[in-house]
Amino acid sequence: MYTITLRPSGDVLSCRPDETVLSAILRSGASVAFSCRGGSCGTCKMRVIFGQVEHGRCSAVVLPEEERESGWFLSCQARVLSDATVELTAANKYRVLTWLRQLSSRPQMDSDLSG
Repeated sequence: MYTITLRPSGDVLSCRPDETVLSAILRSGASVAFSCRGGSCGTCKMRVIFGQVEHGRCSAVVLPEEERESGWFLSCQARVLSDATVELTAANKYRVLTWLRQLSSRPQMDSDLSG
């Protein structure tokens, strides 16, 4: 399990090695702008300022090599390879959904209860 720190909010969330950055953000009870989930629109573009990401599948038109080298990635495709700090921009429209965050932090009920 890795830790992602979001800047400038300072929120910290966990991210499984097999999960995309977008999935980890949504699972944490927050929301960001995204659209295609296929790496072709660029709506979910973010920048890693500390740590490493594996970019996954994404269009070179949407995420040119120069941007990759500068730390940009598509959160719908990228997976972190270490603890990371990710810079959000106004375009990401990051917000915490308080009700969802409270729900996601509750302990899971055992669905196999015999009565």
